[in-house]
Amino acid sequence: MKIRLTITALFLFFSCIAYGDQKVDLDSPEGWAMAFMTASAQNLGQAPPHAVKVRDISISAELSSIPRLTREQQRIGFGGFKDEDLNKSPAFGRLRANIGLPWNLNAEISWTPPLQINGSKPDHLWGAALSKPLVNNEKIGIGLRLFLLRGGVTASVTCSEDTISFAPYTLQNTAGCVGLSDDKLKMDHEGVEVFLSFNNASAILPWISLAASNIDNSVEIDAPLEVGRERATVYSSGTIQTLSFGFNYDIRENWSLSAASSYTPLDAQRPNDSSDNDDFWNVRVGLTMRY
Repeated sequence: MKIRLTITALFLFFSCIAYGDQKVDLDSPEGWAMAFMTASAQNLGQAPPHAVKVRDISISAELSSIPRLTREQQRIGFGGFKDEDLNKSPAFGRLRANIGLPWNLNAEISWTPPLQINGSKPDHLWGAALSKPLVNNEKIGIGLRLFLLRGGVTASVTCSEDTISFAPYTLQNTAGCVGLSDDKLKMDHEGVEVFLSFNNASAILPWISLAASNIDNSVEIDAPLEVGRERATVYSSGTIQTLSFGFNYDIRENWSLSAASSYTPLDAQRPNDSSDNDDFWNVRVGLTMRY
């Protein structure tokens, strides 16, 4: 009983600290987690910028993987001492629509359907981009793409279904959750991506790209606890770089398949030393239909 009361007092104290707004560094456990999730939804290009005619239209779908995190990596609450449930959806998807503009510009808008997976759901998540080929000859192509993304995702991270199945203040429910939390992650970012493609006579077009994104993240926590309701907003911002490589393959005249892998180096300063790889690395596949 004495141990339980001590734990209760500690979390009452921590809950008071967490109430309100808090700014954290990008490499803090909370900042790293927000950057990791933003990297999973980063609005990167599906193909190198190419020559287009005015009013050329294409529609595409893309699906990318989200790496599963270890228990140590999910220990991000209170500066790295509280477990959170970050392993929600194993994949991220979006739909894209492109239209050709004058001066070889290609305008793009994207949207992620609000499908609920394991207690998480995209929340008004949309993106836009503008791309243009700069150099295109028999050997190489160089292109530039400007992009942004707005919106986020809602999920029960602080108090998940697994957590509330245990009694408050046990080892599996240290925060004292008594119901599902309604946490909202904002994944706003904008950036620039430079493409280098290797032209050849085959139907396969290999390419690499380098992107830099300014991210502006926040998490709105709304968690029902035994001692009251925790409401807090945690902010983080900074710049991330992403290296991608992939290829596009023309299946037929108006259809093409794309496959790529993206790597985003991320640092995390945790209270305890960890050998976990905190960088983000995923694979992406897409299908495009041109009109």
